[in-house]
Amino acid sequence: MSGKFKSPNRISILKMDDLSQDSIILNKSIHDISEAVFTDRYFSVHSRRDYNCRHDIAASRRDYFKISLITAGPGHFRLGHNEYHIKPPVLMFINPTDLKTWMPDDEAEQDGYYCIFKEELFEDAPQDREEVLNHPMFTTGGNPVVNLTEAEARYFESIFTQLKLEFDSEDPFREEAIRIYIKLLMLKAKRQVNAEAPAHTTINASHMLTKRFVSLLEKQFPIQSLHTQLQLKTVKAFAAELHVHPNHLNASVKTATGKNASEHIKHRITLEAKLLLKHTDWQISEIADCLGFDAPGNFTQFFKKHTGQAPHLFRL
Repeated sequence: MSGKFKSPNRISILKMDDLSQDSIILNKSIHDISEAVFTDRYFSVHSRRDYNCRHDIAASRRDYFKISLITAGPGHFRLGHNEYHIKPPVLMFINPTDLKTWMPDDEAEQDGYYCIFKEELFEDAPQDREEVLNHPMFTTGGNPVVNLTEAEARYFESIFTQLKLEFDSEDPFREEAIRIYIKLLMLKAKRQVNAEAPAHTTINASHMLTKRFVSLLEKQFPIQSLHTQLQLKTVKAFAAELHVHPNHLNASVKTATGKNASEHIKHRITLEAKLLLKHTDWQISEIADCLGFDAPGNFTQFFKKHTGQAPHLFRL
């Protein structure tokens, strides 16, 4: 398969908010639900027959996770440094950081389903969020493709059908139901892979270091007590723990994910700040202290820079 994909002149980032069908998948109104994270801002599910993939997709990253069930329409797929010849039926997992390239084999009809979602879908369920971020099929350098039998494909199709029904409904607790079906997809896929001999995967040094960095970052969360304070909050501190130079850590993480280590740290601290502001009654000064800020004013400045809102306004 070497040589099938050309090196891109420019790497684009596909954003969920910029998808061409955003008026359909993102802006459905949900009435009479107050103070909720509307699912449609962070999730959508569609038939591949209704929304065919473009003829080819150049190397790009995205700001969302994607799970695809491909039951028809073969092609060549690259994620990160690994290439796959997709022969349906298969299940594919795509994370936001690795470069993705897709080239269909021919003009054959496509079929199956796909769902896309942001990690914010699990903002109110921190444990589920950690499960998504650490799922082996979403991990940088992991194997994102699960080959299926026809019977297995029909089973996964039934899960996607239920996801579609929940997405199209306005029933109470639909967001919770959607999260459950996504977790079921991930669980069944993990069992499927564990039942088979593990495929050989080549992981370069940058991806190995990035995996160690992300694991170390995530071990600090969630913060569940006022007596807990973030210990590692700078690239220098993480580099010391990983026994590498800060510049090397930043460059390696940038190569693997498109964002340097500092950006990952700031993003994770911002997310934790949001959770603590919304789901605890802690004083803002206490949250600032737990997140390792020397003064509440420094935390306020940081939070406003990365969210566009002051902490007290976000909490309203």
